[in-house]
Amino acid sequence: MIEKDEKDNRIFDAGTELNLFGPGWIKTYIEGILFISEDPVRPGVISETLGIEEKKVKKIIDTLEKEYIEQNRGFVLKRVSGGYRLYSNPTLNEVLQRFVRTNIRTHLSQAALETLAITAYKQPITRTQIAEIRGVRTDSVVLTLVDKGLLKESGKLKEPGSPILYRTAERFLELLGLNSLKDLPPLKEFKEDEESTED
Repeated sequence: MIEKDEKDNRIFDAGTELNLFGPGWIKTYIEGILFISEDPVRPGVISETLGIEEKKVKKIIDTLEKEYIEQNRGFVLKRVSGGYRLYSNPTLNEVLQRFVRTNIRTHLSQAALETLAITAYKQPITRTQIAEIRGVRTDSVVLTLVDKGLLKESGKLKEPGSPILYRTAERFLELLGLNSLKDLPPLKEFKEDEESTED
């Protein structure tokens, strides 16, 4: 249970005392938490950490998000995987790619990218079903993606052999900067691109 002493702005949580500098620092605390986190941070976690209402946390996050855009900062705040995370400003991609060269993103083989794409649009799906679409065996590729935290097991198909079903993991959404699978572009767009290329 969290208790707050309004007199000296201290938070007490399970016997641990957290000294705060005052209400004016709340936005700074939230920004600091987002800055050091490698994973999306849910408002509820920040609320519990600072001992303030979740509604207030969300309001401050909305303010930060607008400030970063209006001030042309080098980073932006995105809602992904149910939480919030800082990302580099998309307008700086060319410069950042030149700076970090081949380390700008996680490297995946063509087979891995195809497997991820199929799973994202057809999930839940078994390794056999993925192989049927790709035309080649994908066992090792799927296991590698699971090991990287991009795919996860999602039960078993009710048929002989009970093959394992797979889904994309939250890490997949994080890497793409998406909040949910609903944010994926519809397959129709890819079909239209292919047709225009053929023309």
